[in-house]
Parts: sequence; C-alpha cells; structure tokens
Amino acid sequence: MSGISRRGFLAAAGVLAAGGGAAALVEAGVLPGKERAARALGRCGEMPAPPAVPTGPVQEHTLRLGGESVRAVIGRPPDARPDSRLPVAVLLHGGGGNARTPFDAYAIQNYLADAVAQDTPPFAVASVDHWYRDGLVTDHLLPFLADQGLETGRFGLLGWSMGGDGALRLAAEQRARVAAVVATSPAIDDAKARAYARRLTGIPVWAACGSHDSFADPTERLLASLRDAGEDPEGGIYAGCHDAAFRRKMLPRQLPFLGPHLTGSAD
Repeated sequence: MSGISRRGFLAAAGVLAAGGGAAALVEAGVLPGKERAARALGRCGEMPAPPAVPTGPVQEHTLRLGGESVRAVIGRPPDARPDSRLPVAVLLHGGGGNARTPFDAYAIQNYLADAVAQDTPPFAVASVDHWYRDGLVTDHLLPFLADQGLETGRFGLLGWSMGGDGALRLAAEQRARVAAVVATSPAIDDAKARAYARRLTGIPVWAACGSHDSFADPTERLLASLRDAGEDPEGGIYAGCHDAAFRRKMLPRQLPFLGPHLTGSAD
C-alpha cells in the first residue's frame, strides 16, 4: 500500500464511512496540511503574554572552540545568591534558532521567575548556539557552566522541535547525568519514539505536542511506549500547533516539573 500507512488507510476509511470529505481527511491527519488548515481556521491559539514578574539576570557569554566562538546564555532566577551552586537545565533550540531563542522568543526567564515565586525549587537555565555539534554540550557547555558556579554533575534538558529530539537523544546517551528531560513538539517519528522509550527508562520524562502538529502521533507513541515499559511520563497532547505560542503555553507545566527533579526534592 504505497503513499499511506495501514493506520492511515484505516483512519481514512473511517472518516469516509462517517461521511467526511477531503477536509475531514486533512483534519484527521490522513492527508497533509493539518496544521496549515488549523492555522487558517484560527485553531492554533494566540501567543500568551509572559508572566509580568521581575526576572533574574540573563547573561550572554562567548565560548571559544579552537579558532571559533559560539554564544552561550545563562538565566538565573531572581535573588539567586552568586555563591549558590544552582542546578541547571540545558535548553536546546529548534531549527533556525540560536542561544537567544529561549529567552527572546519564549521568555523563559519570566516563566522561570514565576515558577520559583510559586515555590518551584530554584534552578538556572542555559543555552548555546549550534548545540547539535558533536560534543558541544557535554565537552564545552557543561564544563563552562560549572566554571560559572552551576551544579552540572546532574543536569536537566529541555528542547523544542529539533531540540526536543536532541533532548531525548542526549538524555538517552547521558543517562547517568540527566536528572529529567522535557521535549516539546519533538521532531521524531514512530521508530524514534519507540527507540527513545527503550533507552529512557529510569529518567523522568515530560513530553507534549500540539494536537494540530504533525509530530503529535509520534509524541503520543513515545508516551505510550514509556508507559508500556512501566514508566510514568508526564505531558500529553494539548490543543495547539508547531509554533512558539504552543511552546510558551507549556512552560508553566514544564518548569515546575524540572525543578524538583533537578534539586532532588521530587516525590
């Protein structure tokens, strides 16, 4: 059966039997264009305003990699003492993003400050340009963060889209060091979802995707596969699309998940 999976064929048959036409097939995800149709119909949702709270410092640094330099950005919660060795979550941007994206597009410094104000244990967040370069996070960013006074023996991961895939992969590769991993709209397929689920047992996972996002089914598969393996992942499929609005909406759920795992205070 070329061009459509067996599951897609069965879904198509069900939609047609119910009297649906081409538009219904798009909405069901059988035909391409589901997110485009959702956007045209105003179903993706508006960009939420970030919490109106005082934020902690956001500092930009330059890492030297031989004859090259890349940018790293560190955000801390308000009132963090300079000598406090805060744990850290490494942020992995999506395709076309950079180290500033989590701060400029997603306002993560506002959501971090708000989460800590509501009793999430404090932690820092850090990002780097071109995180996907081999060894950049483990061999360069993490030692630099340790030099900046952050605790990196165990760290968290949070990634969006391509960075969601990267967060899951890095967590699987660095099992002993990863306290928790969050993947938003991860750019994965069903095969990767199953493979990651096998390798992420024992690591707290929070994964989510928009209902109109083409990566919703693999994300659901990841969560189901983890549950089949006896794990208890958090997250799910929520209304939304593959965009910054959805990613901002998830932060108030994700940062309170990360904090207790990073600080060892999770139940």
